[in-house]
Amino acid sequence: MPPEPKELNPPQGKVEDEQQASGSSADESDPPANEEEEIDLEGATEEILELNDRLDSLSTVLDSIEQQNDDLRSQILLLLDSQRETLKSFKEENSRIAAKGTADRPDGDEPMQES
Repeated sequence: MPPEPKELNPPQGKVEDEQQASGSSADESDPPANEEEEIDLEGATEEILELNDRLDSLSTVLDSIEQQNDDLRSQILLLLDSQRETLKSFKEENSRIAAKGTADRPDGDEPMQES
């Protein structure tokens, strides 16, 4: 019967504890940190430039969306102002019609109520 995977690979915590207890470290065989960083930066330059281009594109798209949002907002405000003016003129016209109708009508008739 083959051993379980747990038996083949000891848990990470035990391996790290054993390495610390023995005084050896995996970092000792790695190149110095400065050399590794330089290598990573050189290899990542193209990726950084590509990410920068993507961020610029996203920024441009977001600026466009923001401009469209501002345009829509201003159009909505103009529409609301127009609707207010229209409503105001309708109310004034209804008031004039009601006043004219009251003067022309006999006392028995009542005018329609505004809602």
